[in-house]
Amino acid sequence: MIINKTNMSKTKAIFLYMLVSLFLIFEMAVQVSPSIMTNSLMQDLNIGTFGLGIMSGFYFYTYTIFQAPSGMLLDRCAPRKIITLAILTCAIGSALFGVATNIYIGSIARLLLGAGSAFAFVSVLITAADLFENKHFAFFAGLTQALAALGAMSGQVPLSHLVDSLGWRHTLFLLAIIGFMLALLVWIFLDYERHNLMHKDTSPHNAWKSLQDILSNKQTWVIAIYACLSWAPLSGFASLWAVPYFINVYQLTPPTAATLVAFMWLGVVAGSPLLGWWSTYLGQRRLPLWVSECIGFFAFFIILFYIHTPIWITGVLIFVAGGATAGQVLTFSVVRELNHPKQRATALAVNNMAVVISGAIFQPLIGKLLQIHHAYFGGSTLSAYKYSLMVILASYFIATLVAFFFIRETGGKEAESVLRSSELL
Repeated sequence: MIINKTNMSKTKAIFLYMLVSLFLIFEMAVQVSPSIMTNSLMQDLNIGTFGLGIMSGFYFYTYTIFQAPSGMLLDRCAPRKIITLAILTCAIGSALFGVATNIYIGSIARLLLGAGSAFAFVSVLITAADLFENKHFAFFAGLTQALAALGAMSGQVPLSHLVDSLGWRHTLFLLAIIGFMLALLVWIFLDYERHNLMHKDTSPHNAWKSLQDILSNKQTWVIAIYACLSWAPLSGFASLWAVPYFINVYQLTPPTAATLVAFMWLGVVAGSPLLGWWSTYLGQRRLPLWVSECIGFFAFFIILFYIHTPIWITGVLIFVAGGATAGQVLTFSVVRELNHPKQRATALAVNNMAVVISGAIFQPLIGKLLQIHHAYFGGSTLSAYKYSLMVILASYFIATLVAFFFIRETGGKEAESVLRSSELL
């Protein structure tokens, strides 16, 4: 039975966790929304594939920059104010994106969306850590990632139909309204007190010292590299280039392509809690991290080089490729086990920064590679996509090497015991 460690009822604890999770679902929807608007955005804003990759990637720049500050604030402040302000920032960014007339306004809007969204994933994890017992954290981390994937799915299949019927601008205005309503709900209901759960010293010096302690741990960097590479298939491929890939290479309609890509997110939904459970059952982290990336590599290899397979087989493969990326969710359990409880939000935020920076790297990189390869192969769309998306295949492969050779086992031990081990520091 899942027991919360505050004085509130179990029902209220679950309600508050789900309420904050709605923020995560919302931000994932706005994060991936450009993927189903690619043609309209390029036409209306007069940009090419590289420009689209740059504009969409701006989201990840501020998302990355604000990760460490989000953790520091959540370690030291009441979640209610921080999360409400973050949601409002997302809503304003969505509304601004809806009125964009050029790449500059669109990029500013994506910057706002990224800044607000930077607080979402860590907010849900820290709420779970605050309200429920430590032994359940791996499960909640997996569940949180599954909810994030559901948000990404809602940002593709349902939104693709809304874009078809309302247009991309009105769809973004609708998302903004949803954001304002969610901010109001969080302000009203997220009223629990953290007391001893928060870091008592709120000075900037102490906050910087906590960050230094986290960054001085070599395993923090190793795990960050793994997390970045393991999430690249979703942030670099599924979040932007998967829909146009299936439209141009598989000759699918936009709604059908969006549905197929949704299977990748559905794989994350299934794989995240499953991998979290398996890791807890084994009492190991390293083996599940390695196995998941091996599976993802072979699934994506077939997707990329065997395009004439039946569509249902492609759906199964993309489901498996998505599920394999769930290995990154275990990295949050590992960094939590490596760092002091008073630094957990900051540690989780630093790791999440590594996850999301993959979008800032891979989205424009793939866009630039498409531009280069399209010219090199004389306009061949198939060859351009095949060779450009090999960077995603490489991310799976390198992640397997990192997991096998460099990540050290924590075995699910709590931070205090792990911190005594000089091997991990």
